[in-house]
Order: sequence, then C-alpha cells, then structure tokens
Amino acid sequence: MQAFITRGCSTDHGGKIIEGEDSWLVEGRAVHLEGMTHYCPKCKILSKAIGTERGFILIQGKNPIVHGDRSSCGSKYIKISDLAGRDAGKDHTSSQLKLSQQKNGYSAQYQLINELDGTVYKNVKYKITYDDGHIVEGITDNDGMTEKLNSRDQSNQVSIETFENDSW
Repeated sequence: MQAFITRGCSTDHGGKIIEGEDSWLVEGRAVHLEGMTHYCPKCKILSKAIGTERGFILIQGKNPIVHGDRSSCGSKYIKISDLAGRDAGKDHTSSQLKLSQQKNGYSAQYQLINELDGTVYKNVKYKITYDDGHIVEGITDNDGMTEKLNSRDQSNQVSIETFENDSW
C-alpha cells in the first residue's frame, strides 16, 4: 500500500507541502492532489504534482499523490504517515463512499459520505473490519460519524461496509 501525501509532507528537494484537499483527510491533514503545487527550494520554481495512478481513486476529479510520486521538477514526495494509503475496499451499497478520518489523541473516527452527491450517511448501520480480523459494528450519527474508536481499533488497513435498513 502506498501512503497518501498530505499537507505537512515534504519532498527530497526540501519542498514542503502546504496545499491539500480539505474534503479528504488523513490524520486531520488534507490530501495533496495531482496538479497542486509546492515551492521547490532546490530548483527555485513552483513545481506541480504528477500522479502515477490514473483514476484508481479520484478526489474532486483528481488523483491523490502518494509516497514516491514525482513533481514536475523531478522531486520525489516523502510520506509522514502510513495510516492511510491507496488500496481497494468494499461497500454493500450502490453508492461509493468517501472516508474522512478525524483523529483526536488515541482515538479515531470515520465519517461516511456519499461521494456522488456529498451527503452524509446518517443513521446507517456499518461494520468496520481491520486487517487483524477485529470487527466493530455500529450506526452512524446524524453527521455520518462512526463511534470513536480506541487505539486498539486503529490499523493501517480497514474495510468499511454499510447496510441498507432492510438488511439489518
């Protein structure tokens, strides 16, 4: 799995990433997207992000930048976290999900959002399965948020399934 580049990451040319898409967060940091820029102190130019995976995941119609991707000046992006990365998941609804993780101290919480129309999944049953097999089930609140998960529930890879009311 390739880690997402977020606001606060850097490049091997000494550049700092300050631009990001606030609708897609990893550890509270906005994800850097293809076409966004950063100043490269080595090349002394404004360099543009180039995504390597075309269309695997699209955020606002653009590819997210991951560890190892390069910018237009040739600099390589360097990750600061392995918490989230580009990998396939599953969903039992007909809509695609966009996940926004909010992290406070030793807990994490996910917000389930319909990527097609931007509405949150209110009062929807969910099941979170972690890579170690641990499962957490619940119902999202009025803001589409899952319950707060303790540090035992944090993992590098999760699968989140949602269920329609008639399948409870």
